[in-house]
Amino acid sequence: MRSHRRKLLVGLALVSCVASIAASLFVAEDAEAQRGRRGRGSRRGAAAAAPEEAPQSAAIAPALGDLRWGMTPEETFNHLKGQVETGYRERLQKAARTDAIQEDRLRGQMQEETRRLRSSYVRFRGQASGWDTAFIRDEFTHGNNESMMLWRDEATHSQRFYFFINDRLWKVYQAFDAAVFAGATFDQFSEAIQGRFGRGVQRSGALVEGRAPSQWIEWQDASTRLRAIDQTRFYGFFCLVFEDKATLQQLPQLRTHTVQRGGEGHALVESVTREEDAQPGGSESASDRHADVADRITGQIRRRQDAPAEGAATTASTTSSSGSGSSSSGSSSSGSSSSQRRGDPDDPFAGMDL
Repeated sequence: MRSHRRKLLVGLALVSCVASIAASLFVAEDAEAQRGRRGRGSRRGAAAAAPEEAPQSAAIAPALGDLRWGMTPEETFNHLKGQVETGYRERLQKAARTDAIQEDRLRGQMQEETRRLRSSYVRFRGQASGWDTAFIRDEFTHGNNESMMLWRDEATHSQRFYFFINDRLWKVYQAFDAAVFAGATFDQFSEAIQGRFGRGVQRSGALVEGRAPSQWIEWQDASTRLRAIDQTRFYGFFCLVFEDKATLQQLPQLRTHTVQRGGEGHALVESVTREEDAQPGGSESASDRHADVADRITGQIRRRQDAPAEGAATTASTTSSSGSGSSSSGSSSSGSSSSQRRGDPDDPFAGMDL
């Protein structure tokens, strides 16, 4: 009897022990499952928070034309010189048949435009220039073998800035004249530009740390990132920025030196004087003013509707008051005139008769 009771107690103890072990295993498995569910949830949250990838656009490469990333300043200059000559070819052929004086005048204008293109080239070595307080001041750094060339593109009424690093083209910044989009909203600009490049992803934030936030639309293709940026808050214009994706990935390694700039200006000082401010009281509606905006972007309209008569002396309007001032100060203060450059061993245009 006593032996039977002892066996019963031992059996109960074993059952209790097994139950306790099973319970602890269940709790451990449940805790692990909960951790797994939380992990999956956090991973899903992280994936949801990831920025949307910019869509592919087949129109980026045609927009760049014959330009290719990695071109030298000399190659880029020759490309743009060809663009200038192409723009004058038809008018020169017409003048050659009818007006020798007009032909001579046009050739002089073409040569002057080529000289301006050549003299716009500047290296950023820490020298003071107007570009350090202009709207492109965040597009380059000093002391990292960076340089830039400027071309006034009359076909699209814009300024195009060609940026080089280690003498290789890696960025094109196209700033449209304020007059082209006078009074336009970013939504209107967005619709026009997406009509050319397709639907892009809209983003907002500070393009450069410490600067005011902005908004832009973004696309990409195999080699290029394209952004259409709203710069109306301070400068009164919109711009397109094409950038080589391979160089973008290497920028931290390429920009290793920090050189103090000549000075920083306030953005409001260089804000644009808009055309509608200069000519108040116009009755034309915003929709009428921007009916041809897509054609203006693509260059389908070769000249402004209010352009002066052919052959008249004109002064090219610029994107901003600081931009026009910078065009001269940026080149002259950096020693970029033709006579000064001929003695510069680093001048990519040395020996060119310009």
